[in-house]
Amino acid sequence: MQEVRTRFAPSPTGFLHIGGARTALFNYAYAKHFGGQFFLRIEDTDVERSTKEYEADIIESLKWLGINHDGEITYQSNRIDIYKSYAKRLLKEEKAYYCFCSKEQLEEDRSVLIANGKKPMYVGRCRNLDHCEIEKNLNLDKPHVIRFKVERNGKSSVFKDLIRNQYVNINNDEIDDFVIVREDGIPTYNFAVVIDDALSEITHIIRGDDHVSNTPKQIMIYESLCFKLPQFAHVSMILGSDGKRLSKRHGATSVNQYKKEGFLPEALDNYLIRLGWSHGNDEIFSISDIIKFFDLKSISKSAATFNTEKLLWLNSHYIKSKDSYFLIRLINEIKEDSEKPLEKDIRTFSLIESMKTRVKTLAELRKAVGFYLEEELEYDRGLMTELNLTGKDIHFLKEFKVFLNGLEENIFEDRSPKKELEGIGNPSYMQDIMNETLSTINRTIESIKSGFNAFLSKNNWTMKEKAMIIRVALTGEKVSPPIYEIIFALGKEKCIKRIEKFSKFIS
Repeated sequence: MQEVRTRFAPSPTGFLHIGGARTALFNYAYAKHFGGQFFLRIEDTDVERSTKEYEADIIESLKWLGINHDGEITYQSNRIDIYKSYAKRLLKEEKAYYCFCSKEQLEEDRSVLIANGKKPMYVGRCRNLDHCEIEKNLNLDKPHVIRFKVERNGKSSVFKDLIRNQYVNINNDEIDDFVIVREDGIPTYNFAVVIDDALSEITHIIRGDDHVSNTPKQIMIYESLCFKLPQFAHVSMILGSDGKRLSKRHGATSVNQYKKEGFLPEALDNYLIRLGWSHGNDEIFSISDIIKFFDLKSISKSAATFNTEKLLWLNSHYIKSKDSYFLIRLINEIKEDSEKPLEKDIRTFSLIESMKTRVKTLAELRKAVGFYLEEELEYDRGLMTELNLTGKDIHFLKEFKVFLNGLEENIFEDRSPKKELEGIGNPSYMQDIMNETLSTINRTIESIKSGFNAFLSKNNWTMKEKAMIIRVALTGEKVSPPIYEIIFALGKEKCIKRIEKFSKFIS
C-alpha cells in the first residue's frame, strides 16, 4: 500500500480560522492513522494580503494544537520558477495559451453573454492566435495572462468524493478557459496547488466543500502534466447557531482568540474532531484516540453547527483533569502584559484547586482568584446596599478579627515544595509533588476549619449566616473560593487588614 501523504495549505492572509484548524486536524489524523506523513505548505503568493504576522500565527496555532507537520514547511513564494517552467511546458504542448485581452474587452464580452442569457465565460478571443501574432504581442510587451485550454466537445471531468462516496461528473463545456498565470507572472491557486501536491506526492486531499468547483480544473492540470491523481474528500462547512456560515458575528473564530480566552488545546482538538465526525457515542478523545479511530467514512455529509456550550463543557472537563501547578503556568501564558502573574506556590495552588471544578475557561479561573493578586480591594457600594449590613455585622467583623489574630502563625508558613516546579516532564516526580502539596493543604484547611467552627459555635453563629460577609470583606466578590482556602491563601496579616478596611467602609 502506498504511504498516505496529506497536507494543509493555508494562505497567510488572516489568523488561523477555526474551520482551517479543523481541516488541518482531519488531514493530520488521517495521515497518522495510516502511519503516513502530514505536510504544511504556506501559500503566500498573494503579496498584497500575505503577512509574516499571519504566517507566524498559523504555525504557532498548529503547534499549540499539537498538529505537528513532517519535514520542512514549503513556501510557494520560493517556487515561482518551478511554476513558470510547467507553464512553459503547457504552452509548448499547446495545452495553454497567451491571452492578451484587456480588462475592458473581457468585461464587454461578459456583458454581451449575460444580455443574451448565457453563462459569462471567456469567449476564446486568443485561444487560436497564430504564432506570428503571439510573437508580435510579446515583443511589444503587451500585458497578458496564460490560460489553460479546456478540452470540450462533450468531455467531462470526473472524480470520486471520498466523504460522499459518490462520483462527481462535471461537463467541461461549463468550465472557462481559466487563467493559470496572472499578468504579474504569479501562478493562480489552481495551477500552483496541483504542482505542489504532485511534486510532494500527496495522496489524499481533504479540504472544505467550497473547493468542489476547483477540483475539475485541478484534475485537468494533473492530467495535462501526466501527474498521478490524488483522492479527494470535501468536508462540509461549519455553520453558526443561526444556520449561516461561521464568522466573527458568531464570536471567536480564530484559534489564537480561543487560546487567549482560556481554552485548552486538548478541548479544541476534541471539539473540532467531533465537529462533523463521530465514533459511536464517544465524546472524549485525546489526540492519540483521534489518530487511532479517525476515518473518512464517519465524516458527516451535512454541515456541522458550531456549539459554544459544547466546547465550554469539554474545556471544563480538561481543566478539571489538570494539576493546579500546570494550570497556574497556563494562566500566566495567556495573561495580559498589564496583569500580575500568579505565583507558583502552595497558596495559589489551593485557590486554583478549589475553583478549577467550577469554571469553564482559564480566563474565568484567573478572574476567580484575582482578589488574591490585589494589594488593595475596592468595594462596590451597590453590593453593600444589596447586602443590607447592620450594626450586628460590624460586631461580627470585630469578633472575626479577634479569631484571626488568635490563629497560630505556623498555619500560614509558606510550605511550597522546595524543588523547582518547571520540570513537569517526570510524571512520578510531579505526582509526588502533587501528593505532598494536597496533603499539606488538607491539614492546614482542616486546622482553620476546626478553629473557625469553634469560633462560630461559641457565638451561636452559623456559616450560612456569615459566609457572605466574610467572602465580600476578603475578596470584594459575592462568588469566590471557599472561605478556608481564602484565609489560608491571603494569610493572617492580609486578612486582618482587609477586615479592618471593610469595617471602615461599611461604617
